[in-house]
Amino acid sequence: MKIKLEPIPLGIIVIGVLFSLYLQFQIPEGTYFSGDAALKSLLAQQLSTGEWRFDLWQPTEAWVRNLWQDGLYPYAPPFVYNVAGRYYITFPFTFPLVTAPFYALFGFRGLYLVPLVATWAIWGTFYLTCKRLKVSAFHTSIALIGLIFASHLTLYSAMYWEHSLAVALCLAGMAMLLMIGYPSGLSKPTAVVSGGLIGLSVWFRPEFLSMVATLSALVIIAALAKSNFLNLFNKFNLKSIHYLAKNKVSFIASMFVAVSLFFVANKLVYGLFLGMHAVEIVEEFSWTRRLAEAWGNFQELSVVGFEYFPLAFFPLLYLLLYGFKRLEAKLNLKLVTIGIIGLLIAAAGYLFLTGGAAELKTAIKQYSIPILIAIAWLYVFRKIEVKFNARIGVIYLICVMFTAGACLLLDSGADEIAVGGKQWGPRYLLSLIPLVTWVTIEELNLIKDRSRPLFRYISIFTVVVLLAIGIHKNTYLGTLALQKAHQGVPPATQLLRETPEQVIAVSHQYAAQLLEPPLRGKKFFFQAETSTDLVKLSKVLVEQNQDQFIYVCYPYRKCQPPEDSQDNLQFTKGEQRFQIELSNLGQFGKYPIYEASIKQPL
Repeated sequence: MKIKLEPIPLGIIVIGVLFSLYLQFQIPEGTYFSGDAALKSLLAQQLSTGEWRFDLWQPTEAWVRNLWQDGLYPYAPPFVYNVAGRYYITFPFTFPLVTAPFYALFGFRGLYLVPLVATWAIWGTFYLTCKRLKVSAFHTSIALIGLIFASHLTLYSAMYWEHSLAVALCLAGMAMLLMIGYPSGLSKPTAVVSGGLIGLSVWFRPEFLSMVATLSALVIIAALAKSNFLNLFNKFNLKSIHYLAKNKVSFIASMFVAVSLFFVANKLVYGLFLGMHAVEIVEEFSWTRRLAEAWGNFQELSVVGFEYFPLAFFPLLYLLLYGFKRLEAKLNLKLVTIGIIGLLIAAAGYLFLTGGAAELKTAIKQYSIPILIAIAWLYVFRKIEVKFNARIGVIYLICVMFTAGACLLLDSGADEIAVGGKQWGPRYLLSLIPLVTWVTIEELNLIKDRSRPLFRYISIFTVVVLLAIGIHKNTYLGTLALQKAHQGVPPATQLLRETPEQVIAVSHQYAAQLLEPPLRGKKFFFQAETSTDLVKLSKVLVEQNQDQFIYVCYPYRKCQPPEDSQDNLQFTKGEQRFQIELSNLGQFGKYPIYEASIKQPL
């Protein structure tokens, strides 16, 4: 099928490419947005040398390895696990393995080629799908602006993270299943490719297991509805999704084969079918704790998702409008509205009387304006005809089911500031951004076909406002946040590179995560949170005839040794007494750095 390309959508993609390249230049050499990325880069660097092992490198010096085994290893769970004397990062080995050749060819910048090209592939897949389905150039342009500039997806092209690659694989597979296969279904070869691509995304991101389960469930439901199984689905009128059931065995089997091969690979590498991530999920597992955490994750991700991708409000408004229209014939909406208002007032009164005034004030600030806008929008559109089609309904189901499943899989660390830790926008929901964007333009098209021009213009205006908010949040503020996240590291790494001291002690593993990768193999890192740890390290250094090392404080946690009594920094070795003196070298980037000298008191 020949696809005619159009200049405006292509122009938007070209501008997006230029913007994504600009983001690449905001990343200083050797720095990473987060510690997660830095740890993966350690493994990628190691693999790039041809050393085919998936545990982190250990030096030949026995005294360093002994100190690491004695509790001074620079990293700790849930980021790195010690298994039989080998140190494994918790993240899948696949992304470092895929990016290692590019590091070998192009150095540090090569690590970002895969996230960058994967992001372009997402745009290309989305655009080609729009063209194949004969979406107008106007609606395609709106969608591309939302996808590229009004969401946080593009920012992840400038982060050494595997999300972009996983989303690109999954989107390609879902585009075949949901869009290209509509309404006649997939051929057997296409079903195999579609399922294989979706299954392959699990190799890079564990939450895509939820997508595999979600799509398997939908295909099975479609098959049962098509076969009229026990007449269970008659009242739901699911005939429009029967196309999902065509070649269902090939589709589901290819997904499960791809996932099963990943489990086998994990077993070979780690001895665990689920990989090191299983230690987080399975350790001290309890359904009560898991469900409670999943509910908390779902609430947080749902709210934050709308904050970073405001365009998602439009499908929500459309869904609410559809619900009201369906209820209109069965219920007195005025009474329902009065009842909802009464419940809100009662809830507000309860919070106020039980000492939740602060929470009530916060909730009013956060939600009052969106709620009022939603009410006004629903009132304006109350007279139009609202329709759904099969693709829209399926995508709504995918969004809800995938989010719920992903929240069950996620393990929230006690030290995390948010679900997913340091990030820009909810990274676990990135796969939903293309789907929500597609639903938006599909609904715009339905409004255009079934209502007066006035309502079409109001809906377009609503989308434009949401796009403007998203562009400000992500393209402007997101770029500033990306720049800021990298600024505090280069001065510290430059100092550590120039100092003759080979031993670097850090007060917290978060400091080591960002500082070690550019110095890998040139310095020895140790985690020394307390004065006792510094004394343990210094005793061994005395044995190695070393009397100086560097101590780096992580700025966002208490750094005890520099504030501790000098008595706690003294120790004896044999009959000799030693004192550790910490000289403040100053603040380098965001890190306070000290020079530690091991001296014998006069």
